[in-house]
Amino acid sequence: MTEHAAHPEEHLHDGHDNSPEAVKKEIRKYLYVFYSLAVLTGVTVWISTFHLPIHTAVIIALVVAGVKGSLVAAFFMHLISERKLVYGVLLLTVFFFAVLMWGPFHHKYDAEREWPGYDLNAKKAAAAAPAPGPGEHSSGH
Repeated sequence: MTEHAAHPEEHLHDGHDNSPEAVKKEIRKYLYVFYSLAVLTGVTVWISTFHLPIHTAVIIALVVAGVKGSLVAAFFMHLISERKLVYGVLLLTVFFFAVLMWGPFHHKYDAEREWPGYDLNAKKAAAAAPAPGPGEHSSGH
């Protein structure tokens, strides 16, 4: 017992405070997160009783699920202390999302520029094409 009194920094050797007070504080934090998740689950069930339009129900469900997922990731997965890593991954996600959104736009722009009258939905081409005559086949050969 006197060893800990003489060297109080021993329990900090791994960067964590393992004192009883610190452990109680951590447990209290995890219980708050657990209770929050339980309440949000109850909110999800309660909202489902309103029989909202599909798009509204989906938006609300995604918001509640996003909050619950953020709580789990931040506290139970300890990502709240990994801010640089989280922001780095978020930045990469935004970058690759932008690249994926740019691709189809760029393809359509190039196709319209290279082939005048190009239509991705082929509505104009179908309307402009004459209907096959009585003895003709529409196989395109």
